[in-house]
Amino acid sequence: MRTPDPTLDRRALLRRTGGGLALLVLGPVAAAVEGCGKKALSCVDTAGLSFADAQTRVTLQYVDRALDPAKPCRTCRHFRTAGEAACGGCEVVKGPINPGGGCQSWAART
Repeated sequence: MRTPDPTLDRRALLRRTGGGLALLVLGPVAAAVEGCGKKALSCVDTAGLSFADAQTRVTLQYVDRALDPAKPCRTCRHFRTAGEAACGGCEVVKGPINPGGGCQSWAART
């Protein structure tokens, strides 16, 4: 008869898997929150846009978080700010625009 390994008892297993399970459950929640309990800004509501304007957003691949960190909307010549922590606007892509968002029409300010 083998002596059970004390490091693999049921309680130790539950402790180890419980931590991993907590990360799976709480990870997405933590990712949606940006520092100090502030919610991440979301500027994806296109309910008030015409079909053509909504299609332009899709065609130009607008996203709420820039794929290239060097080219966020806030640094684009077409972006119009609406104040800190608020959705701005764009001369090319209609609707709410996240200052940290991005699209294919990014152009450096001159």
